[in-house]
Amino acid sequence: MLLGDGLRRIHVIGAGGAGMSGLARILAQAGHEVTGSDLVGGPALSALEEVGIATWAGHQPGRLDGSDLVVASSAVPRTDPEMEAADALGVPVWDRPRLLREITEVMPALGATGTHGKTTTSALLVRALRGIGEDPSFMVGGTLADEGTNAGFADPTLFVLEADEAFGTFLSLALRGLIVTNVEADHLDHYGSLERLEDAFVDVAKRVDGPVVACIDDPGAERVLERAGGVPYGLDPSAAWRVSDVAEGDLDVTFTLRSTLGEWRVEVGRPGLHVARNAAGALALIGVLGSADDVAAGAEALAGFGGVARRFHLRGVAEGVTVIDDYAHHPTEILATIRTARAGGWNRVWAIFQPHLYSRTRMLANEFGQAFLGVDELVVTDVYGSREQPEPGVSGRLVADAARARTTAAVRYVPHKTDVVPAIVDELREGDLVLTLGAGDITVLPDELLRALASR
Repeated sequence: MLLGDGLRRIHVIGAGGAGMSGLARILAQAGHEVTGSDLVGGPALSALEEVGIATWAGHQPGRLDGSDLVVASSAVPRTDPEMEAADALGVPVWDRPRLLREITEVMPALGATGTHGKTTTSALLVRALRGIGEDPSFMVGGTLADEGTNAGFADPTLFVLEADEAFGTFLSLALRGLIVTNVEADHLDHYGSLERLEDAFVDVAKRVDGPVVACIDDPGAERVLERAGGVPYGLDPSAAWRVSDVAEGDLDVTFTLRSTLGEWRVEVGRPGLHVARNAAGALALIGVLGSADDVAAGAEALAGFGGVARRFHLRGVAEGVTVIDDYAHHPTEILATIRTARAGGWNRVWAIFQPHLYSRTRMLANEFGQAFLGVDELVVTDVYGSREQPEPGVSGRLVADAARARTTAAVRYVPHKTDVVPAIVDELREGDLVLTLGAGDITVLPDELLRALASR
């Protein structure tokens, strides 16, 4: 067991979330007796049954008797009935960062962090490490297509995880190596300013007990390198691990990677220049930790990389219309996704965007509008608030108006997600690409659209 015999029986509150479900899975596979609950049920919660975790939806505080530890998501208030039951029973309650600290102190961990790309980069690192004969434990922020899960316990001496900056979670980690993809303004509702956000990245990088590699193409990551030290990678000529000769395909990308250890032609089974950069970061960390042979074997493995759910995820083709779903919810991510789409052979590119969080929409509305340069048709829905309450005057209309002012796209604002498919299905033509973008429940739309296309 990871946490010792005194903490054998562990209950996880909020186990239906991506991060908490991954932790619950790892604990169970490592030998702990785990139960899990969430306010509502769902596929992520049900999937935990596969590894022997008893789960339930709603509150069942009577089932905590006998637990040695309760771990709760940051979204769970202290007034939650199961939290109150733990307090009454004298059962210690940890938050997610505390559990991550305890796990990374006993499992040597390699992390990938950044405003964008950390999920894909950590998944690429898992794939490349397997290519050199390792079998890492892992936890990332999305479902690995090749695994059907976002987490798994294997080698207890090697743990790959997504080092998430949201709420300062990554400040609790004990890391032996780190990849920094980029640093941009996000989660400012927590940090207050870009300067404080960058300070947090620098703090994390300085505390790594091992190498740090960072993408020098990104100004924020470059500033982290300057302040914390590390090894640069990217397209910039000064990069110690330099990317060049990039060839982008519809569904893959190929590039040359050079360092003092050698030169490799790398093919990655997912498209986009941003994916090439992410792959270079994963291989650079492997190279700094290992050898030229390790880089070669890791690079060879990336040709079969199946990707991560909701990262340029092909959901289907109907009536000649391709539908791709992507988690992009920040202007830079949207720009990268649209750039990748434009490198394909589609006639028209449609984007259906659901803004995520009122605070982010308010602060970045103009940047969101500019990000849709390159699309032919844009549909903006209302904001998916997630943990936030609505703000007066903040809606998807802000993004739609900004896009009208800054792009040549035909823009429409359709507040209700359920009205989107009827509004566009008869306008779609063979050869079109439809992108669904956002971190909320927009991900259900591709199936609805594909059914409507097939039946028209």
